[in-house]
Amino acid sequence: MHIPILYQDPDLLVIDKPAGIPTHASDPADPYPSDALRIVQAQAGLGYLGMHQRLDADTSGVLAFAARREANRGLAAAFEAHAARKVYVALVHGTPRQAEGLIDAAIVRDRGERYRVTSPNDPHGLAAQTRYRVLSTVRSEGFGRAEAGAPRVAAARTMPSATYSLLEISPETGRSHQIRLHLAHIGCPVVGDPLYGPADRPAPRLCLHAQRLTLPHPTTHEPITFTAPTPALFERLTTGLPELALAASGVHVRGLMRFPDALRALLRLAVERRTPLRADPGTSIYRLVNGAADGLLGLTVDRFGEALVVSLYDDDGRLPPQPIPPALVAALAEVTGAQRIYVKYRPKQASRLSDDQMALLTPPQPVYGPDQGEFVAHEGGLTYLIRPGDGLSSGLFSDMRESRGRVRAWAEGRRVLNCFAYTCGFGVAAMAGGAQRVLNLDLAKVALAWGQDNYRANGFEPDAHDFVFGDVFDWLVRLARRDDRFDLVILDPPGFSRTKSRKFAAAQDYGELAVLAARCVAPGGRLLACCNVAELPWRSFRDRLLSSLADAGRPAKVGGVYHEPAIDFPAPPAQEPYLKMVLLDLA
Repeated sequence: MHIPILYQDPDLLVIDKPAGIPTHASDPADPYPSDALRIVQAQAGLGYLGMHQRLDADTSGVLAFAARREANRGLAAAFEAHAARKVYVALVHGTPRQAEGLIDAAIVRDRGERYRVTSPNDPHGLAAQTRYRVLSTVRSEGFGRAEAGAPRVAAARTMPSATYSLLEISPETGRSHQIRLHLAHIGCPVVGDPLYGPADRPAPRLCLHAQRLTLPHPTTHEPITFTAPTPALFERLTTGLPELALAASGVHVRGLMRFPDALRALLRLAVERRTPLRADPGTSIYRLVNGAADGLLGLTVDRFGEALVVSLYDDDGRLPPQPIPPALVAALAEVTGAQRIYVKYRPKQASRLSDDQMALLTPPQPVYGPDQGEFVAHEGGLTYLIRPGDGLSSGLFSDMRESRGRVRAWAEGRRVLNCFAYTCGFGVAAMAGGAQRVLNLDLAKVALAWGQDNYRANGFEPDAHDFVFGDVFDWLVRLARRDDRFDLVILDPPGFSRTKSRKFAAAQDYGELAVLAARCVAPGGRLLACCNVAELPWRSFRDRLLSSLADAGRPAKVGGVYHEPAIDFPAPPAQEPYLKMVLLDLA
C-alpha cells in the first residue's frame, strides 16, 4: 500500500491517513504491515518512526510521526502540553440546535469498544470538551418503494428525506471516541458510525476527517500547520448526497439503475477507499467493491491489473441468469477506467450445478473490452497468471492478500506444506520468502499446472515432486506415516466439497482436518488454519481447533488471529469479518 506524505524533514513526517487503515498494528507480532506506521516507515525507507497521536482506523486525515528518536521529546511535549491544535470536519445526521457551541460531557468506558457520556460526578468519568461550528447543511430528498411491477430486487423500505450537516470540530481534550460520542450525544451522530450512529442508516465510510494539525516543530519550535484535503464525499454536500440514502436503503444493485448519478457516486466512493492499493506499483490485485459494505448490495468487483471481474449475487436462482445491466457496465468502465470487464453470476451452491449450468453463470468472454485470455497481475511485487474467463475463479483470491504476505515473512529456511493449494498462491509467496521446500497439494491437476506456471512467472523452477495431485485428507495420512514433517502447514479448504470417497463441511469437519494436518507439523512448527464460512462464528472456529488438537494429544497455542483485509473488504455494520485465520504454535 502507499500513503500520501504531506510533509517530511529529518525530524518530522506527516501523512494523510486513509480511512480503513489503523494507526498502528493491533498485533505487533503480525509480520504484515497493514498499519499506517509500518506502511509509511517502509515507504519512506526509515528505520524508525515515533508515534505520538492516533486516529481511529476509519478516521482519515492528518497524522504526525517523529522521524527520529531525537525528535521524540519535542513532539511528545507538544501533544502533552496541548500545544498541538487539531481541527476535524465531520459529516453528521441532522443539524445542531445552535450554529456553534461547546459540548462539555464526561466520558467513561462502556462495553466492548464503546464509550458513553456520564455525569460530572462519576468518579470513573474523564472530562471531555469538544467545540463545533456548522459549515453547511443540506436536506436530502428521500424515495419510496419501487413502482408496481418493478423487479423484486429493486424494492426497498421507504427512505424518508434526511438532513445532513458538515461541521468543523475542535477537540479541547483527546479522549478515545470523544468526537463521535459527543456528536451522538447532541443528536447529530457522524454518518457511517457503526458504534454511535443509527443502525438503519449505514454508510460506506465513517465520515470523520482530521483536516488540520498545527504544532510547534519538535526541533525549531516554530509553529507549523498541515492540511489534508477534504474527502470528496464531504464536498458533495450540495448534491443532497443521494448515495447515502441508497447505501442505507437495502436496494439491490440492479435496482440502483434507476438512480444512475447515485450509482456512480457510490462507485467513486468505493474506488477512493482503495486509493492506497491503487497507488502501490507492486500490487494490482484487490477488491474494488465489496457489496453492502460499499452500499452496493449484491455486487462485488475484483481488480486484476487492467481487468475487472464483476460478481452478481441474485437470489432468484434463474438460469440463464438475468444479464448484467448495461448501465452498470458503463458506470464501472467510466469510474474505474478498466479496459476489460468480465462477469460471474454467483449461485447459492456451485457444487450442485452441472457443467452446462456453470457455463451459463461464467461466460468466458468479457462484457466490455477485448478478451485477453490469460494475462499477468501483481501482488506485493510477485506475478500471478490470471484467467478471468476460466470458471467462477480467476486464479487468485484477493481476500488472502495479507496472509500470503505473512506466509512470505514466515517461510525463510522452512519446510512448507500448502494444502488445498489451488494455483499455489501461498506456494509462490513461500518460495519468494526463501522457503527450504514447498509441497503443494490439490485435487485439481489443472490448478496445479497453473501453479507451476505461476512459479515460472516468478523465476522459480517448479519441481514436479512438489505439486501433488490427490485428496488432501488421504495425503496428510500418507505424509504422517512416512514421517514427513513440515515447519509450516497451511490449510485453506473450501467451505464445502465432495469427492468420491468423502464430503467435507468446514463447519463440522475442520477439527478432524486440523488433527490430520498437525501430525505433519514438526515439533515447534506452525499450523495456519483458514476458513471462509461466514456462518461459523470466530470463537467457535478457534475453540473447535484448540479442543480437537488437545484431544488428539497435540495441544496448541494461538500465535495470531487474522481476517480479510479491512481496506478493500470492509465488513457491513454489526457483522464480524467472514474470513477466519488462526496461526497455531504446536509444541
